[in-house]
Amino acid sequence: MTRTLTCLLLALLPGCALCAPGDRFQQWSASAQARDVADYRQYLDRHGLADISPMRSLLRSARSWRECDASEYAIPPRELWPNLLPTLRALRELQAAGLVDPRKVASGYRDPVLNRCAGGSQRSRHVSNNALDFDLPASADNVTRLCEYWRTKGPALKLGLGFYTGTKIHLDTSGFRTWGADHTRQTSLCQRAPARP
Repeated sequence: MTRTLTCLLLALLPGCALCAPGDRFQQWSASAQARDVADYRQYLDRHGLADISPMRSLLRSARSWRECDASEYAIPPRELWPNLLPTLRALRELQAAGLVDPRKVASGYRDPVLNRCAGGSQRSRHVSNNALDFDLPASADNVTRLCEYWRTKGPALKLGLGFYTGTKIHLDTSGFRTWGADHTRQTSLCQRAPARP
């Protein structure tokens, strides 16, 4: 009851930045974006992909939205909607393999201004709505399992796998490649020698 009352009071403040993410999403999606959110969900549903990740996760703009004075959520321009479909299909496979939790999307579409502020690459796939960032649980074998999947199944999926850290990753389907925090292949955690059985 107290949390609800607090969020209701904070909802009067612009952005409701102190509310829980689900509450902030409800406030944001009930605003002027309501029709676009519904249209985007219907678009994904027509392609059998609306059930993979909750909209409140899929529409997260960037981890650094506060620091960049941006909206926490963003809907990509309609002409970019098709670009996410292959990435969502890959995400479904990664979820089935137990490698990624689709509810843990930390960043999806970003406009170029937010992408620059967030430290994104000049060639970021986020600005074309083809990329998703995730938070992984801290586990000793997460990186090993993810890299093995990338090596074996990544070429067919055109899977791009980036590592900001061992628990913060980037996925896209714009070409089979991997990179680390400095956006180069040399620093990718998948460049380590695979573990021997």
